[in-house]
Amino acid sequence: MKKLLIAVGLVMGCATTTAIAETFPERPLTIIVPYAAGGSSDTVARAAGKHIAEATGQSVVVENRPGGATVIGAQALLSKPADGYTTMLVAASFVINPHLLKLPYDPDTSFRPVALVASNPHVLVVNSSVPANSLSEFVEWAKSKNGGADFSSFGNGSSGHIGFEMLNQMADINMLHVPYKGAAPATMAVLSGEVDATLADIGVVAPHLKSGEGKIKAIAITGDKRAATLPDVPTFKESGMPEYNSRTWLGLWTRAEVPDDKVRRLNQLFNDALKSEEMQALLAQQGFEAGSTTPEAFAEFAKEESKRYKAAIEKANIRIE
Repeated sequence: MKKLLIAVGLVMGCATTTAIAETFPERPLTIIVPYAAGGSSDTVARAAGKHIAEATGQSVVVENRPGGATVIGAQALLSKPADGYTTMLVAASFVINPHLLKLPYDPDTSFRPVALVASNPHVLVVNSSVPANSLSEFVEWAKSKNGGADFSSFGNGSSGHIGFEMLNQMADINMLHVPYKGAAPATMAVLSGEVDATLADIGVVAPHLKSGEGKIKAIAITGDKRAATLPDVPTFKESGMPEYNSRTWLGLWTRAEVPDDKVRRLNQLFNDALKSEEMQALLAQQGFEAGSTTPEAFAEFAKEESKRYKAAIEKANIRIE
């Protein structure tokens, strides 16, 4: 009798999960983007939302809540019911912030990962006046400047900022950080010669590199392979620094209390969206690759990224007031 009850319980559990997968969502979904409209996160969220709306028959609202180094967006998510109808699409800074800022929530217990949506390797680019055409020449030049060289990033505590600090540490160089409010002004600073170098997203710098204007040069790209959009740019591994890695990534999170079955359904909906031709084309245009992971795989990925960033931040003694 006991075995029969257990078996019945398992069947009912599976039936409940299947029912939720078939019926959720039953009303509009909201994706919070903690950045201004028009950026890569916003664009990806809206494209994914369009596909999910078509697949489910429910509208998807993208709510931009910029400011506070993503804290405003995170608090907006926490103000919503833990029913799976609200998620947040956020970049790597989400796992960097806890090591730099005093947050009004505990990121480890307040949120749960849903899916790694996309990732984008960083490209080391320099102003054309920098006398370097390879990674070894760049490192040699940076060392010769004795702290007189600088780099831009798309914000304090961003993956571009901490990623370059990792490069400083690994290459034993000492370049000064100059933060900007966004990827476009950080790139323009290198184009104009205001700063010497930056770690940029492919989608941001590829048009400038391909234009023939000759204002910037690409030195190396992170990742295991060369980028299809920049096939002539060698990887850091090819250039003699195989351990180095830095990237931009976009991940989907929800409240920690959202049930497992709804998290898996959300994961399925976003992964299906990422497989569409429209999403694949959009991601490729911006230099991204689709993530398509399970919630568990994304959780492990985010954990390892957090550990890497924490080590670099502590070693460089980075503080943000």
